[in-house]
Order: sequence, then C-alpha cells, then structure tokens
Amino acid sequence: MIAATGLDPLIRCSVITTDPGLIFAFVERWHRETSSFHLPVGEVTMTLDDVSSLLHISITSALHSFEPLVTSDAVALLTELLEVTPDEATSETRQAGGPHVLLSWLWDMYQSRCRARQWVVAARTYLLHLVGCTLFANKSATYVHVVHLQAFRDLGQAGAFSWGAAALVHLYDQLNEASQALTQHMCWIYEHFPSVHRCVVDDGYAEASPRACRWLTGKAQMTGIKGAPYRARIDALTVTDVCWMSYAKHRGVRGYDLISSYTRQVRWGQIIVYIRPERVVQQMGYIQTVPPPPVHDSLTGTDIDDRWVHFSDHVVPTGELCVVPGQVAPDYMEWFFQISHPCVTPTEDTVDCTACIRIGRIAEHLERVINLRMVTEGTDLYDIMDLCLRIARDDDPDDSLRPRQRPRID
Repeated sequence: MIAATGLDPLIRCSVITTDPGLIFAFVERWHRETSSFHLPVGEVTMTLDDVSSLLHISITSALHSFEPLVTSDAVALLTELLEVTPDEATSETRQAGGPHVLLSWLWDMYQSRCRARQWVVAARTYLLHLVGCTLFANKSATYVHVVHLQAFRDLGQAGAFSWGAAALVHLYDQLNEASQALTQHMCWIYEHFPSVHRCVVDDGYAEASPRACRWLTGKAQMTGIKGAPYRARIDALTVTDVCWMSYAKHRGVRGYDLISSYTRQVRWGQIIVYIRPERVVQQMGYIQTVPPPPVHDSLTGTDIDDRWVHFSDHVVPTGELCVVPGQVAPDYMEWFFQISHPCVTPTEDTVDCTACIRIGRIAEHLERVINLRMVTEGTDLYDIMDLCLRIARDDDPDDSLRPRQRPRID
C-alpha cells in the first residue's frame, strides 16, 4: 500500500542532523519576488528537477485540492481516517495547539495499528508521519498538519498526486517565511555547493537510489560552524565553485522531465507559490540571459490546475546550450548586480547582511504597531516611530541618514 502511493523512496531520504548555520546563510539570500537565492554567481534555486532527482517522487501528476482545516475539522478527520476516539483526537490537537498532531504520537499509533492488523489505518498513519518528516517538515520537527491526511483518504488515488510539486510548494512557502530544517533544502545545497559545506558522501550509496541518500550528516560534522563562516564562504563563491549539472551521472536513473521547465504559479491546496525557472536556466545547461521582470498573476485554483495540466504551453524558452557550466550572457552579471541585494558584492561601504536583516525585522514590527493603531497619530511617540520606520525602509527625507540606496527587484 505504501509503494502504490509512490512515496516509498522518502523512507530512505531523511537527513537526520540538520545544519542551521548553513541553512540560515542561504535563507538570508532568498528573495520571494524571484523565488531564488541571490549569490555572487547569479541566481540559483530549487527546481522540480531537483525534487525529482533528490527524492525520486512524481512531479508530473495532478495538483491536490483541499480546503484549510480548523481544529474541529482536524478532530473529525482523525476520528474518521485514523479511527481514534473524538476525545483522543481532541487531546492530541489541543496538545499541538491547533490542527496538528505530534509525529511521535503518529509513530506510536502506527505500531499499535500494525499489531492489530488494521493495515489501511496503519498505512495512512505511516504516510502522514512520513511526509511530516520529509516533504512537509518544518522548524518544529515535532508536528505535522492534519490537512495532509486528506490525500490518504483513498490510498488507491494517493499516487495520482504530484508529490514533487507539493514538496516544492511547501519548501518555497517555508523559505518565504524564513523557516529552516527542510530536508530537500539541505540536500540541494550539498549537491550544488560542495565548497560551502563539509558533509560527506555515503560510500555505500547506490546510484539507483534517490540522490538525497548520498549524504551522511552527523553532529560532529556540524559542531562549531555558525552562520558567519558560511556567509563568508558564500560571499567568496565563483562560477567554478558551483556544481551546475549535479545530476548528469544520474540521468540514466532519473531523466530530465520537460515539466521541470514549467513557469509561473503552482499550488498545494490553498498555498500558492511562483516557480521561475527562466531565472536559472544555467541549472538546466543553458546560457543564462537577463530574465523578464517577475509577473504576478491573479489566477484561481482551477486556472492554475488547468495550466499545470497543459504545462507544455507554459515552459520557458531555454536558448543556447552552455559551452562551459554556468555560462551567462555578457550583460547578465552587470544587470544582476544592479538589481540584486548590495550585499551580494561585498565592499567596504556595504552594510552587513545581518544588520540589513535585523533592520528589516525591526521595520516590520514598527509597521505592525502603527497599522494596529497601538499608538495615537500626531503624538510625539507616533512621530518618532514613523521616522524610525522610514529610516529603516530607506525612505528618510534627510539624505545624510541614508547610507546607500538599495535597488528594487523589478
């Protein structure tokens, strides 16, 4: 039953020990407007091809439609599909603080259902635990949202969903929220940036296995490396330090699928993100040119699903093949440094990345206080907070306080 869903490769793909310093160093360079990391070598990102190669799950099937759950809905779903009592379901969701359940509780439930030979319920329980540890892992590393259980209502149909698209949607959404502890994110870094990390390859890795199984991590490897050394390594990256075509030797096992070139919106339930492969065609082996400005669509879920079904009408033009990996058009890097974050090119007058992030967070909290009318407009306190907000947003009328104008990405 597990194998029929197409999710069984995930059983071998869990990176047990994460590296927060490495993750944060990349998260700081994520831009939600472009759905990409901005590095000294240009833009890079996780693609559908990365998900397919790393995890060996489907990227070509249907997108899943489901409605958001409130806690009472989650209790009803757990009662129906996992055959627990309403009191037990209520207790678990209350402990999780909403429509979530503990991964440890699911594992205990799975074992008890196996002992009772309740195989369908055991399979649903195991699958929810599995995707909670891999595809939908979050910062807590403790809970999983009950909404994903809906996909396992009919185990015979669960394999008809594009779990690869779901993984990418969740990953982008979590990056947009500056989260961490995501298995796919870690393995993607290991594959493409060997000079940045110090993870090691498993000597017993078989090429037929998902690429995520190549990597061994342990506490000893992660000890002592905080965010700053990783930032320095990323700032020093050159084109030759990046492994642009990581899966060349793996193509015999997992070929490149045209849907990996699909552009614009993709969704999992109500979560909608943009995938923009036109900004990273060098990862597909083509010369990177200046991409068009990011387009923001206003499509319904049905429209997104229709585009996805007819994905061949919405793939990016790839252009010329690279002679050398990571090759870009002559005007690309000049354009990139003009529109990207100033910290991508470290100079003496560049504000430290960490300071930029902290200023941005302060600005968000100030704006929230003002928008919630927690201070009265016209008072001295309001004027001071408004001035601080404008300084943080680089919108202060006093040019002497403006260290450097930051270009917008548009």
